[in-house]
Amino acid sequence: MPSKTCQICEKPSGIYPLCKLHLEMKSHGLVVKNEKTNKWELKKDQNDTYSQKEVDNESPKNSVITIDENNKSKCIICGRQSNGLLFCSSCFHKYKNKELLFKITNCSSVELLDESYEGRYTCRDGHVVKSKSEREIDNFLFEKGIPHAYEKELPYGAKENETLHPDFYLPNYLGKDKHVYIEHWGYEENNLHYMQTKKFKMPKYKELGITLICTYEKSDTKNIEATLERKLNKNFIKENAINFEE
Repeated sequence: MPSKTCQICEKPSGIYPLCKLHLEMKSHGLVVKNEKTNKWELKKDQNDTYSQKEVDNESPKNSVITIDENNKSKCIICGRQSNGLLFCSSCFHKYKNKELLFKITNCSSVELLDESYEGRYTCRDGHVVKSKSEREIDNFLFEKGIPHAYEKELPYGAKENETLHPDFYLPNYLGKDKHVYIEHWGYEENNLHYMQTKKFKMPKYKELGITLICTYEKSDTKNIEATLERKLNKNFIKENAINFEE
């Protein structure tokens, strides 16, 4: 008998229509069968709907969840009842395709540091990016009619794998063959891998002599349009250099 895939997450599930995780969620009443499609799906009710608006506007505000004997049945992201699972059904659905960044203190206090560190966000021009901030940057470039590519390869060595992937590439932005790149830096101080990546990439950009614009999650995203209007002003961009490095 051929192996099946889970009807919810499409991971291998053996002979069952649900993977092990969703079978467990089913036992807690968090997975139900849709009578119209006759397929299993995450339970949805008036307190637990999954819309794009919720994903964008109702994310946890970096609250600290304490896990103890009296609180072990609550979601480690939002603190809502989770029936003994790590996540409530709402947070599970919202973040199941993302990498999340947590800070754990004393093996009991859990804080979500960056809820959009790695995800899938579709821009108005059809590009799929990894964060809401990158989506805002892409949408700005699209609305301004600025040609751009997302994570275009930038070779720095002779080997095939010696490539960088700046967040955005603006071909001929300053004139013929005068390209500009954009790197949007997130919560690097909380993520060792992110810090190592930044420390590796920045010297390479300088060695290559590319024109790079840096934007930052903490200081630039409150008004990203105003930031981009300022930082992409052609009159003030230094060519073949790192612009706005912090």
